[in-house]
Amino acid sequence: MRKKADKIWVGLLSGFVLPFVVMLIFYLSSYAYLTVPDFMRKMVFASIFFKVLSLCAVINLGTFFLFYQSKHDRAARGVILATMIFAFAVVVNHILAGGTF
Repeated sequence: MRKKADKIWVGLLSGFVLPFVVMLIFYLSSYAYLTVPDFMRKMVFASIFFKVLSLCAVINLGTFFLFYQSKHDRAARGVILATMIFAFAVVVNHILAGGTF
């Protein structure tokens, strides 16, 4: 019998929410003196928003292994899908910004 948490949407949700939680922790630990909109503006103007977001997506690796070890294969697929969407957004931003690999 499949467990209730073994759904792709559970993995997608955790794969999207956890990187933003890590970014929130980064904000609170380093830039708490700024308001959230000012923090976001500073990251966008410094062209580091997508770099920090891609680093925050590393937390998905641990989430993937947690789901995989507990035999929640569909949820693990959702985490991988969320990570691929993050990676696609970073690559598109990099191309549109005129960067080279």
